Amino acid sequence: MNMPAHHVDRSPLPIDEEITSAYAFLCGSGNASVEQIAAALEIGIERARQLVGRLTELHLIDSAGDGTYTPGSPRALGAGVIAPAIRELESGQQQIIRMMTELDALTKIYERSPAERLRRPRIEILPEVTAVRAVLTELSAGARTEILTSQPGGARPADVLRESLERTEAVLSRGITMRTVYQYTAQFSQVTVDYVRHVTERGVEVRMLGDALMRMIIFDREIAVLPQYDRDGAVVVSDRSIVDFAVQAFERAWPVARPFPVSYDRGQVKSTSVEIQLSISRLLVEGLEDKVIARRMGMSLRTCQRHISEIMSRIGARNRMHAGYLLGKLIDSQN
Repeated sequence: MNMPAHHVDRSPLPIDEEITSAYAFLCGSGNASVEQIAAALEIGIERARQLVGRLTELHLIDSAGDGTYTPGSPRALGAGVIAPAIRELESGQQQIIRMMTELDALTKIYERSPAERLRRPRIEILPEVTAVRAVLTELSAGARTEILTSQPGGARPADVLRESLERTEAVLSRGITMRTVYQYTAQFSQVTVDYVRHVTERGVEVRMLGDALMRMIIFDREIAVLPQYDRDGAVVVSDRSIVDFAVQAFERAWPVARPFPVSYDRGQVKSTSVEIQLSISRLLVEGLEDKVIARRMGMSLRTCQRHISEIMSRIGARNRMHAGYLLGKLIDSQN
């Protein structure tokens, strides 16, 4: 359904029991006329017309053109009303929550209906960065329980962290839990460390890995935002199997990830360097090229090659092939 361009009334939606019953009947039947709605709800024709008129005004149903009406997703109304309200007026947060609660009741009805399965796109491609940021803001505003994020690639740009901080603080103020995984190399960026210190004080759990987990943000274990292949955009996925795969990948990585340090001592820096070189060693055994290892580790090619040179010198390897052989034997002996 297309939302109109004119101003949308942001007052709490007057969705009463009769409107909910009429909408539930339309979701169950797929489409129905005013007369059928009146018969199903055991109300008069005129009252049924009023209910249809109100549902149409709320953009929850569409006319099929043959005297019948079909249900649409409450998300269309939510996107047009809730997201602008959040940006415009922080003091209206409680009003927005009431609106979301009312819409959520309708969404649950819709999600259990055949209409949802027929109309909802399982994968949505967002080729532009601006569209990705808008969707992340919308999904963050609609999150109910939990957000999981994985941010590989080392240090993050300061402007990206500032934008992320605004969304994160808004989410945390509603009691949403958050867990984030970075790579080891991110801890050497002071901007990233300052960001992590701030959000952990607010309750976010942040850990780090050597080898990268794929970039992803998962909302309520229902929707995942993944990187678009070889592009700067993203892919929004609601397919349950794909989202569950992403969640399981995150949950497998979480127990082996280390807490992200927000202060340093000499022993900790040395330990981190050793763990980085152990991760690089495992990738060397796999026979990966330097540039691939650097990308996986979230570091520059020059830094990666310096680590590889130190590893080869330490184990007495004559060349890359010899290093892979020696490291493979060493890893096998430890297992």
